[in-house]
Amino acid sequence: MSTELFAQVLGWNAGFFNYMASLVYPLIIINLVKYHYSDWQASKYLRYSILIAVLSIISCFFVEHVTLLNLAVATILMGYMLYQKKKNYLVIANFIGTYIGGILMFSNKAYLNILLHHDSYRETSFSLTKVYHIISQQMDFYLLIDNPIITVLLAVILGYLIIKNLQKRSGNKLGTVVSYLELSILIAFIEYHYILFNTFLKDFGHRYLVSCLLSILFLLVIVIEMAKLSLETHNIEYIALIAAAIVLIVPFFVVTPFGPRGAFASYFCLCLLVVALCNELNAVKFSLPIIRIMMVMVVIFYAGLATRIGHASRIKNDFITYQEKHNTPKDYRLYLEVPYNQYYWAVHPQATDSSYRGYYKIKTIGGKLVPYAKWRLIEKNTNSNAEMFSQVLKVDSQNK
Repeated sequence: MSTELFAQVLGWNAGFFNYMASLVYPLIIINLVKYHYSDWQASKYLRYSILIAVLSIISCFFVEHVTLLNLAVATILMGYMLYQKKKNYLVIANFIGTYIGGILMFSNKAYLNILLHHDSYRETSFSLTKVYHIISQQMDFYLLIDNPIITVLLAVILGYLIIKNLQKRSGNKLGTVVSYLELSILIAFIEYHYILFNTFLKDFGHRYLVSCLLSILFLLVIVIEMAKLSLETHNIEYIALIAAAIVLIVPFFVVTPFGPRGAFASYFCLCLLVVALCNELNAVKFSLPIIRIMMVMVVIFYAGLATRIGHASRIKNDFITYQEKHNTPKDYRLYLEVPYNQYYWAVHPQATDSSYRGYYKIKTIGGKLVPYAKWRLIEKNTNSNAEMFSQVLKVDSQNK
């Protein structure tokens, strides 16, 4: 995933516990419906439905757009059960729990303030200009363009499926024209965004308009091909995943702001879609050794980052406590820079963050940032944290 997306979801506690945790229950329901739907028609599963009801209520308390997805899924499953005319305890428990959770979630006064335009952070309005701005300069970047691995993989897989269908139905002229148009869109999307956008077209006045149109067409190609594949294979998973990805970003047309973390659930659906398509094409078993090696490398890389960031963060907090204890410097505080800040998310700078100052009982407002390279060098040449802190303060006083 993109660095911005990683920072706001995996590099931020609040982002992780809201945006990552919110996807656990939908995945549970998807797996239960996919593999065990008929089992839940038996009366012996009635006792387990209580757990499903509790989990479905809890699942609604994370992030709003996933709650809306849960409500949509619960409604569709209930409609399917009524169409089948066969009682299913999983569907009933999920429906009741999700609607209770949804009502409890959106009955919060904060959402009424948003609707009444009394919220200073989130804005509620709808206009074509606003939708265009959100798609062209935010959604298409956070979801697609900034995540080239997923978009290129999707384009390659879709291209393969389209060419494969062309060979099967060479006599269908309309189908052939549509297929060539789809291939053209895939090539144009990749070439425009990853070759031309920041080079030859850097000064082009309407480059975001073209980006918006290509992104919409790219998603449309995915929808068309996934609908065709679902009909051919009698597997609803493909169209369901791309539909979920779109449903999860639609609420942000109305409620803003929209940041990278808002695209995470949709991005996750696209990742699942790529895995499902690779599985359909029997590419998973051949690529497993490569995937395992890559995963080990990724884990080592992020473990190294986490170790350094965690160490620096603990030193930084200890240094703040040290300064408060000795009340030095008198008029401000020194804040040690934590490295690799592109991989973690900070809502406010520490010196002006009231929550941070309140937690560490920092009475003095304002301060200076000590660069990581500078204080890390001092740390290497000292034997204890106290000695290091003393040296950092000494260097600062000499530089006044």
